[in-house]
Amino acid sequence: MNQLLQEALLSTHHVQHAAIIKRKDGSVKAKSPLFELSPADYSKILMAFENPREVRTGEASISLMDVAYRAVRADNLSLYAKNDKSGIIVAKTHGHFILSTYDGTMFASVCAEAVEKLADYFRKKNK
Repeated sequence: MNQLLQEALLSTHHVQHAAIIKRKDGSVKAKSPLFELSPADYSKILMAFENPREVRTGEASISLMDVAYRAVRADNLSLYAKNDKSGIIVAKTHGHFILSTYDGTMFASVCAEAVEKLADYFRKKNK
């Protein structure tokens, strides 16, 4: 799965960090170098998908690797959040979360397209 992560996300050069996380237990199936996911960060991502309206309108934030992000889009399948010029994009499939971050030198739209395309592939494969 690391090769899939590299080819689908990191090779765009608009993804800073990325991971494929198993929804059932939060285990990281593939990740980019230096990517870390704490149990607290995973819990906030789960909560965002369980209550997408609350994460969009409330004071709750999503954090990852000690950076707090504010949700700009959240629904049953995707979560987009920003912190100044950096951001996080998470897509939910049947069994996984596909997560990526981007920084201010990258295009958020390219990052989002790559994540959603990989998520669609996983959904078609029922993964």
